[in-house]
Amino acid sequence: GWGEFTRAYAAQRSDTLVIAIEKKLARVISSGKTQARENIPNIRYLVLDVAWFFAGIFAADQFDEILINFPDPWPKARHHKHRFISPELTAELARICRPGAQLTFATDDYAYTREAAGVLEKSAAWENTQGPYIARSELSGRPRSYFEQLHRDEGALIYFLQYALNRHSAGSQ
Repeated sequence: GWGEFTRAYAAQRSDTLVIAIEKKLARVISSGKTQARENIPNIRYLVLDVAWFFAGIFAADQFDEILINFPDPWPKARHHKHRFISPELTAELARICRPGAQLTFATDDYAYTREAAGVLEKSAAWENTQGPYIARSELSGRPRSYFEQLHRDEGALIYFLQYALNRHSAGSQ
């Protein structure tokens, strides 16, 4: 997105390095300028398509938290192959995360929520912290992005899936 969520999130956690990945350069430039004006030093941006990014880039056990914030749902059936969540991605995320790491997936697309939950529930590495297949509609203290607020203002429901990396599965996927 345009970085408002990332900046608010990073400002809440000034002792945490936040790596933001966005494939649209204009959004990164805009967010970076605002970040500089707001004096938020703990964000680094990567401009790329994240789907292929993790493999070979990060060593095991590097992250305490992964936030997947409103990825494109590719709503047409013929485009579902482009959706972000897959068994391969969830295994790669398990590899790069530390034991107990948190994974949050946010979307306003119910069908995508069900599909993402189905993939994550089949993974031995990830456990839904709310209970199997349970999504929440709100997360206390979580900043809202421009697009999340836009969807809410239009009356859309928001779905948050929250998973923790099983301690015995970390790095072994």
